[in-house]
Amino acid sequence: MSKIILNIAAGKFLPIGWETMNDPCFLVNLDTMYYQFEEASAIENELDEWTETTDKMFHCKEDAFQFMERTRIMFDKICIYRFLEHVSFTQVQYFIYLLSTVTEPGAWVDVIVPNYEVLAQMILEDNVHDVDFEAKNIELTTELLNEPSCPHASIWTSARAMHYFELENRFKVGDIINEYTFDGRSIYLRFWAERI
Repeated sequence: MSKIILNIAAGKFLPIGWETMNDPCFLVNLDTMYYQFEEASAIENELDEWTETTDKMFHCKEDAFQFMERTRIMFDKICIYRFLEHVSFTQVQYFIYLLSTVTEPGAWVDVIVPNYEVLAQMILEDNVHDVDFEAKNIELTTELLNEPSCPHASIWTSARAMHYFELENRFKVGDIINEYTFDGRSIYLRFWAERI
């Protein structure tokens, strides 16, 4: 079964498990930081011509909101790794709505975000006299606040993931991993939400 995948704020990361997928995939990596990229309209035309016999991979330099508002592509899977926490809490519901407009029932959204329960525990156990305080402080501060030019703007826990994704009955949250290691840090929450 072929897959049409959207990888939001992809940067250099491919979807987890990409290298072991057996079926041909049509992958759209979306990130505003790309230097070399294809226009969204050209990617849509490529999908029209895709024979589903080989993998196709594209890089698109569009804002995630604008891309989902405009595209006619329907995705089987959407990967959102370390991006959703940058979506303002006032726009989280609209973002989830947009995810629902580019997926059909049975599609999956794969999300990795900082787990604020883990981060809160780190704060409670914080000890400025520990020899590794500075290293922990960098990790903690980065994951709580990030850089002023790209702040973290929404809080995520497993309960919040279920609340927001299931609020309007567009998605059902499936598996949740509360202490997931990604890019060398074990402070993440990973969950999967199915379009219903």
